[in-house]
Parts: sequence; structure tokens; C-alpha cells
Amino acid sequence: MGPKVKTRDLVRILHGEGYSVPQITATLRINRTYGYALLKEYKSKKRERSDEAMLRQKIEELCGEFPTNGYRRIRVWLYKRYQLRVNHKRVYRFMKDLGLLTRSKGRTAKRKKQSGRVLVIGSNQHFQINMTKIWCGRDGWG
Repeated sequence: MGPKVKTRDLVRILHGEGYSVPQITATLRINRTYGYALLKEYKSKKRERSDEAMLRQKIEELCGEFPTNGYRRIRVWLYKRYQLRVNHKRVYRFMKDLGLLTRSKGRTAKRKKQSGRVLVIGSNQHFQINMTKIWCGRDGWG
């Protein structure tokens, strides 16, 4: 067996020899639109931004000054101090790459009744109730 040839290369070679895209795609049993797409030059969708290094440096400075602030507050400081409007997702990505994200406090709701005895000095100071059924008049217990 010979060397393995990629579909993109094969389509380009055959097209260079003068075959039409419909002929090539019918022979190779691939979609015609895909055949035309293989002939186009591939351009990376990811853009390199010129201000990335400057933005990373400013984020590092702000995180050094405000170590407890998260990405949302750092975004606000970028606007207040440098008049830079930056998407919060971009600030989050930079802070994640630089290892500057802060841990959020795990706040949970207290759903259980208070355990232990509650000090009650007078009347009408502390109530707890556990109802499973309520009398609904003509409809009975609900």
C-alpha cells in the first residue's frame, strides 16, 4: 500500500489536473458543497488581539491591589481606572489562565429547625410548628 492521502489533498490534486468539483465529489462519494469547501484556504477563526498583553498586565496589577476581588469586580475596576470596557467572560478567562480566580464562599440555606433549647423568657417569643394536615371545612382534611 502507498502513503495515505488526505481527502483535501486529493481534491486539490484532481482539481489542479482539470477535473471539475462535481466529477471529483461524485467519484469520491462526498458532498459537493464539502468538495468546494476543501478547495478554499483554511483561515483560523481565532483572532490574535493586539491589546491582550496590555490587558493581562492590567488585570494582574488590579488583582495584586485587590486580591479578594473576583472577575466581576476586576472588570468594574478596569472600567473605573482605565476606561476599558471588557466582556466579563474575557476577564474570567484571563484570570483563570493566570491563576488569579478567588474561591467563592459556599453559602447554604439553613432549612432545619434550630436544634437545642431556645431561651424563652416570656410568652409569644418563640414558635415552631410542624403541620401535616389542615382542616379545609367542607372539603375535609387536606
